[in-house]
Amino acid sequence: MIVRGGDAMADAAYPWSARVAERWGHLAPQALIVAIVGVILLRLHPPTDPMMALGVSVALITFVVASWLLMRRHDRGLCEHCMAGMPLNPSQLAVRYKRRFWLSHSGAQPRYVIPYFAVLIGSSFLPGKSGLLIWSLVQTSMIYLILAYATHRRLQPWCPWCRGGDGGGEDDPVAPDPVPEDHRQLI
Repeated sequence: MIVRGGDAMADAAYPWSARVAERWGHLAPQALIVAIVGVILLRLHPPTDPMMALGVSVALITFVVASWLLMRRHDRGLCEHCMAGMPLNPSQLAVRYKRRFWLSHSGAQPRYVIPYFAVLIGSSFLPGKSGLLIWSLVQTSMIYLILAYATHRRLQPWCPWCRGGDGGGEDDPVAPDPVPEDHRQLI
């Protein structure tokens, strides 16, 4: 038995299925990006056998749902791999990825989500090769959404919106306490 960073008793208490689920959850954003590319390829080059097309579609849907659930589970805990991969300059990266933070927070607002889903779903009904090309481009926009979510998850302590700000970038100036006024005359 190979033991990495612990004794055999600790590894035996931590089953392999839990380790696989933890690692899958850690790599879930990349897995979802692969799934998006898989959906695009499946639509561009569909299998000729209907049973094969059904099987691949069901497997892809199952993979996406499992990846999403494991990613959400991963996000609720402290991951050793995430901590080891933490950048040395997170505040500088937070400034660089300000758009991704904005997108992560705007993704919960109906004024952005409803039109996005309308375009995402509506592009599926565009006819012809040009419609297929537009659909593919619209589907790839989900890759940026996943990257924005993963960046926000990793750099959340430095997110200007999570710190209670409006993301404006400038710190709110702290107003000094007013000087007490005393109108009594000194004797």
